[in-house]
Formats: sequence, structure tokens, C-alpha cells
Amino acid sequence: MSFRRKPPVGNVRRVRSNGQNLRGVITNKAGRLVQFESWLERALILRLDRDPNVQDYQSQPERFRFTDEQGRSRSYIPDFRVWRGGQIEIHEVTLSKRRMRPDLQRRETAARRICNERGWSYVLHTEQTLPQPGELANLLALAGYRPTIYANEWITRTVVELLRTNQGSTLDGLVGQVEQKLALPEQQITGTICHLLWSGRLQTNLEQLLFDQGTILPGISVWLGPEEANDVA
Repeated sequence: MSFRRKPPVGNVRRVRSNGQNLRGVITNKAGRLVQFESWLERALILRLDRDPNVQDYQSQPERFRFTDEQGRSRSYIPDFRVWRGGQIEIHEVTLSKRRMRPDLQRRETAARRICNERGWSYVLHTEQTLPQPGELANLLALAGYRPTIYANEWITRTVVELLRTNQGSTLDGLVGQVEQKLALPEQQITGTICHLLWSGRLQTNLEQLLFDQGTILPGISVWLGPEEANDVA
């Protein structure tokens, strides 16, 4: 998609480059085209896409208009609108040091007021609250396994049985155990396990790197997510 053309449907502007920032467009889990124009926004998108309580989200959703203390008309476009469990949230991404700027404080105050009037929530993210380098690297890697083509019921059942029996395992050890039981290719097993990690059905410490040049690092612990751990049927 060319950014010199119109922005995605529902976006009131296209993202811009300042020569230093990251920008791009992805298709989110609801099939909507979503823009981002920084690594921080990309990190937030990964969290939103992985959050099972988020049904959909939209970038550059609308222009908020307000009047400042001098009576001058102002406007700004928030980064994302999020639909979560029947509620609507506005999400804004910024750097901690920028929050002290008077114009951004004015904008934040106005956005919170507008959201409050509509019964929405306003959520502000900074580099301190978004995924740190290790988690971001892992989420970027696991996002490649989001498609359901990686889901495999046979492998999933075997993984769950093994983890319930052993109360957890290392990631590379789990792949090896499943390979011995099912005689399937290692790549297929790894793909399904990574799909389960992305969806939260399996858990691990995302701050610890899972891969090195595409190879699973040894000693990474993995265990059942809440959904699987509570399912004793």
C-alpha cells in the first residue's frame, strides 16, 4: 500500500514520515487495515492484537476539536480507537518527556474531557508502559504465527497433556517430546506451539528472548495458559 495515496478506510489522515520514524500498515485480527508511525505504536498494536478482550481497533480514527484557554479553536487526531468488551477506548502513544509540553497537556486534557462526555475511556501509553526490547522482539516473532494455518488440534492436545503431566517444560524440550510422540516435522510442531503462545493458551516469560536467528533458545520455560490450566475436562 502506498502512503502517497488515501489512508485506509476510516482513517482521517495517513501517517507521515519525519525521516527517522518507523511507519507502516498491518491488517489487524479483525481484518482492518491499521497504520502506525513509530516503534511505540507498533508495540501497542502487538498488544492490542494479542489481547483476547479487544475485538477491534482503528488507527487515526477521528479529529477531536476543542477550544483552548485563550478561546482559540484547536484539534488533534488520536492514535487509536479500541473496542473492548462492549466499551470504547481512545489510546494515545507518546514519549514521557513530551508530556510536559503545554500543548500536549492541553490536548490530553481536552481528549479526556471528550472521552468522559461520551462515556469512553482515555488511555495514554509511553515508552515506560509499552513492551520493552525483549518482549517486543518476542511479540514480533510470535506475530508471524498468528494465522490459524498454524493451529493443529492433534499437536495442541499432545502439548496440553504433556504440560499437565510435567507441570511445565522448556520450549525446546516440549518440541522434542511432541516430535517423539507424533513423528511430525519439528517446524510444524514449533509453528503450532508459537501459535498457542501468541494466543495466550500457553505462557512464557516474554521478557526473555525465545529465538536466536530463528532457532529456539534452550532453557526457555513454557506452561499452560489460564484457559488450558482451568480446563480439566
